[in-house]
Order: sequence, then structure tokens, then C-alpha cells
Amino acid sequence: MSHDPTEDTRWTAIQTRDRSMDGHFVYGVLSTGIVCRPSCPSRPARPENVVFHETVEAAREGGFRPCLRCRPDQPETWGKLERPALTPGRSR
Repeated sequence: MSHDPTEDTRWTAIQTRDRSMDGHFVYGVLSTGIVCRPSCPSRPARPENVVFHETVEAAREGGFRPCLRCRPDQPETWGKLERPALTPGRSR
């Protein structure tokens, strides 16, 4: 990790799902016990339920388990978890 993002920078990364911040930090959600990467497609948690960690390992030591959507413990999947594009004329 080349830099230490501030808390404001981290919140902005979570809110904008900034993939460039993946690998710089992860965040744990106290209400669910799940740890996510900044670009996780899941709905962002409330600020009072979030704690920041430098690594997934640190989050695991804090009692969190990796998110099954963004898989912060599997960097090889980062960038491959795009939402499928909707086909014109088809609804969900």
C-alpha cells in the first residue's frame, strides 16, 4: 500500500464504489459481521456501523467474514464482478 487514505477519502470511495481504492483498505459492517472492499456493489452501511481495516486479515481477526458479493479475500476476482447489463426490451 503506497498511501494511507483518510476517513473522508474512504467514505467517498465507498459511496462512489471506487475500484481504484480496492486493496488500500476494507471496511467491516458491525451489524452484519461482514467485511467488504470499497467498490462492493452491496448497499453501503450506515456510518455508525462501519469500522475500517487495512487488510482482510485484520478484519477477520476482528471477527468479520468476507462478503460473498465483492469477495475482498480474493483479489483475483476484483474487476470481474460487474453488474450484468440489461438487454433492451427485457425487464428484470
